[in-house]
Amino acid sequence: MGTATKRYLCAQCEMAEDKCECEKYCCLCQSQIDARLCQDGLYYCQPCREACDYKTQE
Repeated sequence: MGTATKRYLCAQCEMAEDKCECEKYCCLCQSQIDARLCQDGLYYCQPCREACDYKTQE
């Protein structure tokens, strides 16, 4: 088994965060500030990520 981690993919376009051209906004509060892709394929802002304990791909 390899040690490579699975990349998080956007639920809408199925691209990695650095290739995704979708509008990036938090799916919970709609904030566009620091919205990052998380494991479930959706974007979340920093406060919502902390509140829900979601992790971004490092």
